[in-house]
Amino acid sequence: MRKLAFILIVLLVIPSFSLGNEEYMTSFQGYLGIGDNLTFGNYTLTFIDVLNPNAVNERVLFKIRDNSVFEEKEFSLRDGESFEYKDVKVELIYTTLEDNPRAVIRIYSKPVDIYYGKAYERNIFRYGPISFSIVEIENETLLARYLKGDEIDYRYLNVGNYYWHELQISIDEIANKSATIRLKAPKYVRFSIVKGAEISIEEVSFDEVEIGSPFTLNLTLKNVGDKEARFISVYLYSTENVNVEAQRQQTLLPTVVLPEVTSSLPFAAYKGSPIKYVEVLVPGKTASLSFSLISSKNLREDVYPLYIRLEYKDEEGAEKSTEIQVGIPVVDRIRPKIVLDEFKVIPSVVYPDSNFTVQMKLKNIGNAPAKHVKIDVLVEKPGEEQPSTFGSYGQPMPSEAPKIYPVEKQSTLYFNEISNTSEGVVYFKIEDVSRGIYPLYVVISYEDENGIAYKEEMTFGVEVGAYPLLTTYIGNVWESGGKYNFEVYVVNEGKDIARSVVLEVSSNDLELFPVGQRYVGSISGRDYDSVTYQILNSTLPRGEYRIHAKVYYKDEKGQEKSFEEDLTLRIPENLIEQKTRPLWEYVLGGALMLFVIILLWRRGSD
Repeated sequence: MRKLAFILIVLLVIPSFSLGNEEYMTSFQGYLGIGDNLTFGNYTLTFIDVLNPNAVNERVLFKIRDNSVFEEKEFSLRDGESFEYKDVKVELIYTTLEDNPRAVIRIYSKPVDIYYGKAYERNIFRYGPISFSIVEIENETLLARYLKGDEIDYRYLNVGNYYWHELQISIDEIANKSATIRLKAPKYVRFSIVKGAEISIEEVSFDEVEIGSPFTLNLTLKNVGDKEARFISVYLYSTENVNVEAQRQQTLLPTVVLPEVTSSLPFAAYKGSPIKYVEVLVPGKTASLSFSLISSKNLREDVYPLYIRLEYKDEEGAEKSTEIQVGIPVVDRIRPKIVLDEFKVIPSVVYPDSNFTVQMKLKNIGNAPAKHVKIDVLVEKPGEEQPSTFGSYGQPMPSEAPKIYPVEKQSTLYFNEISNTSEGVVYFKIEDVSRGIYPLYVVISYEDENGIAYKEEMTFGVEVGAYPLLTTYIGNVWESGGKYNFEVYVVNEGKDIARSVVLEVSSNDLELFPVGQRYVGSISGRDYDSVTYQILNSTLPRGEYRIHAKVYYKDEKGQEKSFEEDLTLRIPENLIEQKTRPLWEYVLGGALMLFVIILLWRRGSD
């Protein structure tokens, strides 16, 4: 019996001493997600990625950094493997491979002595966040308390070696309300998990969803982490079931599909972009997104599942994702629903001081006919009173006239009933206005079969584009130094600037200077510039001469354009009449000169 008792004591004591003699002690045990950081002491451990998620027992990539010397090292582990770095050891216990893989790890560090010597009741020993205290000593047993943050624990200890929480406890003697103890703890007992970027869906809201009607789904995202989230993409999808036994598979489709036992019907189709993007979301900030959808007419009243999925990256490039499911209740109401399926301005870009046409296509997406449909296309926002201004005598002054007004004062369409689609056009004129986008307000009013009135309001823009309109004229004509000179005017009769204007003038009958192209520059709207030319012909009968002008320029969009025109130059007098005299004038002048020479010669001889 004594030998059996001795063997039992040895089996109990040896594990305690082996724990006490371990080279490392546990500092942390828990899980990290991709991109998460664990800081302990001067070290930061980062879970980077799973190298091949589809492989069994695949390696996991980590990075450890010594912040005191700015040194870092990457390493990979399989489940059950460990890696030593300086005075710490990292062990990968196992990995869960899901949409967001997690690694369950254990961190070891070298032990340090907290206390060795006599201890008494109510003694407290602290190391980092750990508090170890002796509550009472009685009957060769002491009651110990462990405290770390909100975690508290009690345990009775006798003489021996113990590994309790992170502490290694050796009790050599208990007597007279005292005990001789040795306390050891891991060197890096304080740790902190930094989650990095973490996006949560804070709010999901949507309008009442009717069968076959459009609705808007609004999301609010928030970065609840402590690092920037980048390249955030959000999209919707649903599960698809072909039969009862088939396994549910999540598929990404341009339409949202509802679960059905025997078939798969579209729940809703996107009216806008199926994916929404957010470039950057800093910690603590929110972002709002909206999806425009239209539900299927093949639905019945029920609540349909809709999945919202986020994918993003943190500052380290680690990919993360999150997903939630919401229920969308769909109701079936018997009523008409008129939408403006098409609003088309012809031409698409309207020019100042011109007429244009508005073509509209109406569609009833409801499940009942719409009665007494009226469409008003207004140039002023409905329901807003224009502020009144008063003249010097206190009389109200007329408000500013609209820039757009209907031709023949007709801007309303009437339909007695619309069950499917209808079309109509209205005509407008716009004044000589500047370039821009001018609003038109559409108000659709109608009734159902019970006389209940409905109204829809929307706003559209009419794009007005200014453009340069160049032409050329012959300006002043004058004579100087026995040569005729004239000006060619380049006039911009449009409202927009013409850039890089170049003028080229030629003639089959006249010799002109300068020759070739002349750079004019930019000509603003309703402005002009001119180029002076000289006629080099020595003789030129009066009359009309044809001048050919060609102009090159760039419009407001930078497109190169050109045009040619034939101009008429009128010469008022003959150049030959101004340069020659009659022959008798030269004969008379010569005779007079000869007579004077003879008189002078005779006077000299006398």
